[in-house]
Amino acid sequence: MSQAFAFLIVLQFVLIGAHDLVDVPGWAHGRQVQEVIGRRKVWLVTLINSIFPGLAAGSAVVYWGRIAPRIVEDYWVLYCALTVGSAVTMWYIPYLRGTDDDQKRDYARMYAGTHQVLPERGDNPRPNLLHVIFHVLFVINLLLSAAVWLRSR
Repeated sequence: MSQAFAFLIVLQFVLIGAHDLVDVPGWAHGRQVQEVIGRRKVWLVTLINSIFPGLAAGSAVVYWGRIAPRIVEDYWVLYCALTVGSAVTMWYIPYLRGTDDDQKRDYARMYAGTHQVLPERGDNPRPNLLHVIFHVLFVINLLLSAAVWLRSR
């Protein structure tokens, strides 16, 4: 279980760090994101947003196949819970309840032309397929980190 978590948290770190920087037609349109918020800001946000998953991934590699100290396991659960909470706040609240026109316009410009699987809800922004996959990964990592945490208690 801890090895599965280690693998998936490293995958999460790589995907989160790269997805706004690359162009994969229909999936990730980094160029569009950079046009909306600026290339420099995308790099800055990417660097800052990589710190916390980088700590989780790095410690998972260090403790690969071993029992991690309690504080590390605590960090994994906290980080994963905050990540799921952030995804809900950034994507599902605006999708379900709506948001201001500026955010709707920015999301529409940043994610235009990407694969969509969720039904439209008026003009509310909706997570594209890539983000839905990320969010499933976040939930899996939260469940795995909680299982690792509970196992050592």
